Amino acid sequence: GGGTLSGWKTMRGLFSWLLAACLLAAGAASEVVVLTADNFEHETQVATGATTGDWFVKFYAPWCGHCKKMAPAWEELAVELKEGGVVNVAEVDVTANRKLGQRFEVKGFPTLLFFTKGTMYKYQGPRDLSNLSKFANGGYKDTAGSPVPGEPSLLDEFKKAFSQIFSSIAYYVQNPGKVKENEWGFLAAGLVIGTVFCSFIFMTFTMMGPAPAPKPKTA
Repeated sequence: GGGTLSGWKTMRGLFSWLLAACLLAAGAASEVVVLTADNFEHETQVATGATTGDWFVKFYAPWCGHCKKMAPAWEELAVELKEGGVVNVAEVDVTANRKLGQRFEVKGFPTLLFFTKGTMYKYQGPRDLSNLSKFANGGYKDTAGSPVPGEPSLLDEFKKAFSQIFSSIAYYVQNPGKVKENEWGFLAAGLVIGTVFCSFIFMTFTMMGPAPAPKPKTA
């Protein structure tokens, strides 16, 4: 009946927690791959969909209660999928790797993204082993995917900086009284604008400069 099913789910949850605790106590190596801004593209190659296979990645924050609650299921999933040779299971601490959070538009925690062949799918179902496993084993095909955003280039960073700068300028133009309330902040913003603008101009002229003259041939 319903009571038996509920009891079974409770026992399964307790077992998951105990399993995770035992693994940690024994110092067992986790099968969950830890990804950072430095190794993300090298390990996953998600932008190209190349040679490293499919990836199921959890974007989390250490303080997030929901993230902590699903940690045992995520560990079990990593073991199960590794044994099946199907999918790499990984995690990203967004508080320490904010650029990855921005790149994949992580708005809340945990955010679970499945990457396959240059496309990503967002998982929004129950965070238990059974449902996570079904999603990784083909269930993602029933959801809408989107192209994996590429790594931001230097030009993208400049565009973002200028966008933020002009948004600030527009705000102060509409609220001139706020300038006096935040004089030091406004001065700092001006220094940043000047630095970014000068850097951009310097780089532009450097790239557009004349090519070096060919060396004369020696007899």
